[in-house]
Amino acid sequence: MEENDNKQLVKNMYVAMNQNSLGLMNKYWFEDMVWEGPAGVGTKNGLQEFEEDYRRDFINAFPDKHANDLVRVAEGDWVAGAGHQDTTFANSWLGIPATGKKIRIRYMDFWRIATDESTGERKLAENLVLIDILGVLQQAGYDIEKVLKFIGSKSPEFFENYPESDNE
Repeated sequence: MEENDNKQLVKNMYVAMNQNSLGLMNKYWFEDMVWEGPAGVGTKNGLQEFEEDYRRDFINAFPDKHANDLVRVAEGDWVAGAGHQDTTFANSWLGIPATGKKIRIRYMDFWRIATDESTGERKLAENLVLIDILGVLQQAGYDIEKVLKFIGSKSPEFFENYPESDNE
């Protein structure tokens, strides 16, 4: 029964997340949650950092996004999902210029649910996330093979001194 409850918690969180509004996640996440995102996004420690340093920019870039898990499975205190978000690329994200066009962002999530020992309340405590950033680049018109060859041809030090974009 607990695994079904865990899947329901994630489902309920998605309903709130798909409203594309900040401030709705505290019902589903512990304040000290950890969100471990992909390279380029990084780890967010705590609900406030997750909302302010990740979700705000993501919602700004993709204001009409709607996440849809194609598969969701649960085992013990973990729920995993894989799916896509259909959205309009309305504003720049991670330095990638917006296209104004519809795109599909693929993702995989692994959530750990924990119990607050003092209240017995079960909420999301950790989220391991993979986002197909290369897919976003490709849909924005980039030739991914050329992008990867360019990046691979440079040393890490090259990018430390690479000038910031003026349109960020």
